[in-house]
Amino acid sequence: MESLRLCTLTLLTIIVILNTCILSTESAICCLSYSKRPIRCQKLKGYTMQDINTSCDIKAIIFHSVTGKLICANPEKPWTQHRIQCLKEKAARLSSSIIGKK
Repeated sequence: MESLRLCTLTLLTIIVILNTCILSTESAICCLSYSKRPIRCQKLKGYTMQDINTSCDIKAIIFHSVTGKLICANPEKPWTQHRIQCLKEKAARLSSSIIGKK
């Protein structure tokens, strides 16, 4: 039970750190147009949502590839929604495998 709490605390700490890093670089990352080519889910490790603000004039999903590239996608396109769902499923599988090992 104690190891599960430690694992949960560690995961939450990582999420807070990543969130802080993303928020601090938010103004530096801004999609101005969308990618025309879909990218395979296997090549993605995460995503962030871009809202319209003073420096970004379009809504976008910014996919993060395993090679470190950022891909701007139209959030209204079906392929974009499919990749988001795929990434959520990946995260759920990873989470259940971590909890299952304890």
